[in-house]
This record gives sequence, C-alpha cells and structure tokens, in this order.
Amino acid sequence: MEENLTKTEISRSFIIPVLNFSANSPYNISTLLSDLENIPGEVICIFNSIEVFDKLHNHPRIDKYCFNNLNPGKSRSWNIGINMAEGISAFILNTDIHVLPSAVEQMETYLYSLNNAVIVGPQGRNINFEDLSIVKSFDKGTFNEPVQTHDVSGSLFAIHLDKYLKHHLIYDVQFSPCFYEEWDMGLQIIKAGLACYAVPVKDFEHHVKTSLSVNYFGRELTREKILSENRERFEAKWLQSPSDDKHPT
Repeated sequence: MEENLTKTEISRSFIIPVLNFSANSPYNISTLLSDLENIPGEVICIFNSIEVFDKLHNHPRIDKYCFNNLNPGKSRSWNIGINMAEGISAFILNTDIHVLPSAVEQMETYLYSLNNAVIVGPQGRNINFEDLSIVKSFDKGTFNEPVQTHDVSGSLFAIHLDKYLKHHLIYDVQFSPCFYEEWDMGLQIIKAGLACYAVPVKDFEHHVKTSLSVNYFGRELTREKILSENRERFEAKWLQSPSDDKHPT
C-alpha cells in the first residue's frame, strides 16, 4: 500500500448491511463474522431489523454498529457505514458472502495500484448508456486481468476512502432500496475523472438469492416496480439533462 500507517491507524473497515439471516443461503452474517475473525480491520454492521440486532449486536467481532428499526435500502446503509468508517480502505460485503483473507488482500493491492482507482470488486459490467443495456459482464473466473468498468457489483467491493471523500462521491438515496445505485456511482466516478475496476479475485463465494419483493421503510415493494421507477430516475438524472457535461460518454 502507498500509505504509511501508524500503529493506531485502522487499515481497513468492513461494512455489512444486515437485514436477516439469509435463510436460503449456506452463508449468512454469522458465517461472515467467522470469516472476518482471521482478517484484520474494524467491522461495522448496519442492522436493519430488530431480530438480527437483538441476537448479534454484542458479537465480539463487531466493533461498531448502527440500528435502523426499518430497512432504509442499500444506498442509505452503505452511506451510514462509510460515514462510520475510520479505515484507509472500506469493504462493503453482503451477508451471504464467504470471503478468504487472500481475496481482501488482493482487492486492496489492486485498489492502491490501478490508475485512478477509487472502487474495485471481483465483478463488474460495461454498459451501453444509449439504451441502458449490459454490454459485457465480468464475473468470477471469466477474466484474468483488471478491467476498467462502468460499475462494480454491490455484493463485494472495496473503496479508496481518501479519493472517495475528496471527490464528494456518495450513493444517491433516490435509487433506494436497490437498482441503479451501482450505475449511478459508476457515472459519478467517471465524471470525477476516476475509475472503477473489476479485478480477477476468486477467493470468495456468493450465494445469489433473488426475492420477488423488498421491504423498504415498512412498505412491501415489488422488484419490478422498484426497477421501473429507478430506471426513470436514472434517465432523468443522467440522460435527459440539457447540460452536455452530465451526459455519460
């Protein structure tokens, strides 16, 4: 890493939004905390339900936590965790992730060595912004060199906090509870003259579970409705502005 750390500095922060115990996955917040016992760094949990908070907030591996009595969605949870982080790098992790120390170390090496990198993750996509379609996905095991992408998957990624904060990047809460927040961040990064990368890190597992609805601030919303409305918000923000400097390239 390019920074010189003192013994009192926190090298990295792990930020974990927690809604439930991932019943349909072999991995959950409990297994993730076990993974992190062998990886240095502060652990910050954003608890978004009372049942998980009651059972886990005193867990010895959790250094800081926030409790939200209702689920505020991904963008708000990530922002809360980033605001609480004191690390030089910040890792965002889904609860249904299994991660090895080597994956964290490799991601961090890429984060501090790639040109203008502010966010890196093991999965990313290139986007056609004319019709909002995915041109190419870079998934685990499908590429062998770092690739500059338009977005990085939100299930596991690392942030160079100094660059992130200095360029006033922030996850836009209008894309809560989910969808398009990753594309929006990718365009914020491009506009700031920085870059995000998909990096060939393989020492992790992610069990993908898709539900038909999301409970957001106590309201049950269908994924179809969220996707449609957030697409409209994304187009209004980035594709329908009269100012040319807001249009993605």
